[in-house]
Amino acid sequence: MKLGYHRKLLLAALYVLLAPAAAIPQDYKQAVAYYNQRQYDKAIQELKPFLDKNPDWESGHRLVGLCYLNLKNYALAIVELGRAVQLKSPAFVTYQALAQAYFNTDRLDNCIQTLTQGEPLAKTPSDEYSLHHLRGAAHYRLQRYDRAVEDLNQAVGIRATEWVDFSQLGVAYFNLDRYDEAIQALQKALTLKPGDAGTADVLGRAYFKQGVAALSAKQYNAALDLLRKAGAQAPNNGYVFYNTGEAYLFLNNMPEAEKAYAQARTLLPGNPDVLVRLGLVYERQKKWDLSLEAYRKANELNPSAALKESIARVTELKKM
Repeated sequence: MKLGYHRKLLLAALYVLLAPAAAIPQDYKQAVAYYNQRQYDKAIQELKPFLDKNPDWESGHRLVGLCYLNLKNYALAIVELGRAVQLKSPAFVTYQALAQAYFNTDRLDNCIQTLTQGEPLAKTPSDEYSLHHLRGAAHYRLQRYDRAVEDLNQAVGIRATEWVDFSQLGVAYFNLDRYDEAIQALQKALTLKPGDAGTADVLGRAYFKQGVAALSAKQYNAALDLLRKAGAQAPNNGYVFYNTGEAYLFLNNMPEAEKAYAQARTLLPGNPDVLVRLGLVYERQKKWDLSLEAYRKANELNPSAALKESIARVTELKKM
């Protein structure tokens, strides 16, 4: 399962390493000034004439590529940054920026390959975070959840302040059926971004999976606790309330089972299994008319010999 949204990863401010002064034009400082002022078109205009005459100027290709990236012209960013990589750029930022351009154009395998190629140059915590953050997101988008977990765990170990890392990590764990770890990561994501609907939905599903497992293991009180948590995150999931009703039913708490099944019926109006269970809890509480109504409705939706027997039985009990 994936979250129902995806945020484009924004490139942070980049430190640009440049070639020695003898290798660059005299007006290079003006181009850098334009870049720092976010006047990227002007920076490109300053650099392109010299770059056209000096096609092996690696740091020039790098800076022009960064300008195109910030202008969201990803195709030209890939051309310029790719050329800088071909010229054996010594700066991790070149690989990071090229990978970002690939990511933003959904060329995710290229993104991963570029980051892996540049990984030996990632020397600072900031570089290492950017590497794992972006590569983890690419693996996540490709639904390679085991690899996403590896990178995203590295990312949150370096910088534990980005909700998207924890959210994607939690979803990756969920898809690997590692629900305890999923819950831990998703809870952290919600502390960083309270109320995020996508994260809350998956957290609710993780609690639900654990609740159903506890129910199957006949751990009814544990199941109730987990299912309550699931309901808090996913209040419109009728199956949460159906299984809550099951736990109360096996605990012989008919009034609470009735409440849970009634809520499930509201959310799952055409589900005959809910109606069968409602018929049963009404019957055990000697609410004959309500029991008959539930059994008959279930039989209309999914006729069976067992339901006909239940209807006949309650009809006789009502006469007594």
